[in-house]
Amino acid sequence: MLQKELDVSFSSLPPAIEFIGSKRQLLDFVINGIEYSVDEEIRTITDLFSGTGVVSSAFKSRGYSVFANDHLAICYNMTASSLLNSKAPDFNGLPSDLIRTKASPYLSVIHHLNVTEPIRGFVYNNFSPAAIDVFGVDRRYFTESNAAKIDAIREKIHEWEPYLAPMEKSLLLTDLIRAVSLVSNVAGTYGCYLKKWKARALNSLQLKPSSFVVGDDKSHKVTRLDAEEAVKVNQSPIVYADPPYTKRQYAAYYHVLETIVRNDKPELFGNTGLRNWEEQSSDFCYKRKAEGALERLIRTSSCDHFFLSYNEDGQISHDRILNLLSSYGTTNYFEMKLRRYRSSSLTHKGPTVSERLYHLRRV
Repeated sequence: MLQKELDVSFSSLPPAIEFIGSKRQLLDFVINGIEYSVDEEIRTITDLFSGTGVVSSAFKSRGYSVFANDHLAICYNMTASSLLNSKAPDFNGLPSDLIRTKASPYLSVIHHLNVTEPIRGFVYNNFSPAAIDVFGVDRRYFTESNAAKIDAIREKIHEWEPYLAPMEKSLLLTDLIRAVSLVSNVAGTYGCYLKKWKARALNSLQLKPSSFVVGDDKSHKVTRLDAEEAVKVNQSPIVYADPPYTKRQYAAYYHVLETIVRNDKPELFGNTGLRNWEEQSSDFCYKRKAEGALERLIRTSSCDHFFLSYNEDGQISHDRILNLLSSYGTTNYFEMKLRRYRSSSLTHKGPTVSERLYHLRRV
């Protein structure tokens, strides 16, 4: 049990979308465990599976240089938006007539996107009830009006792309992702849509400006690579890994958001309009492959401190993890109990689940 208390609050971090395995509720536990275990003069860390950027943002707020990585486009952009923007950008590359006099350039851009005329594009035709006319399937991810609005905003960002700095593009895409998530007719993930409309899905989509994590945004780097490749490219004394725990493939569970962000208009399959996600599948989601994937990651990294977030329900057992880590150096772990999320009526599991933070110190 950790005794050291954090002297900061992470309540000011940008809001995140609903995301499997998010560490927002575990930030104190994760940050505390790492800072408790590592000399305080070490201020560079690699976040290999950044997700929505919650942990990366927290380390930025603590004054670290962060090398973040995730292979999903939604995760890359949300993390880049937070790490690379410490304040609202100026959008100097956009035509001056888009920036209203005496107004914040960022707020002007958000306003312009919100009043963009809806268009019936890819999202409208594939992820709204309009799909029944095109594909014979009544897909209810979004209302038709919200889907047409998503299409218009995404196409406008694409049109502006030559004039946007990378962090500006990531910021606008992140604003769109957050807005989309608030009107999505799904039960948390996008594996399927609901047959009946949720109340929030009937609201009108509206972009809202992000908040910003104060810090040096020039000392950070964000990549979109396989984790094994990223750990070679983004070398640092500390590596934090938060890989998938279960069989749920993130590329499939968030395929709609991924398609919106990538704007690649892929061929879709089945009643749910699933894109071909297998190229982004993770070995960590397969029981027979997960331990090998972890071993390769540790062997490939050259860090002094390797931290692993993992759940007792994960594909690799606690004893196997300890055995594997111990073969590379000195190992210990921190543990805390969380209330278990009940996604079914199964009773063989207890009311709480153990979340663990493993620490390997190379010898």
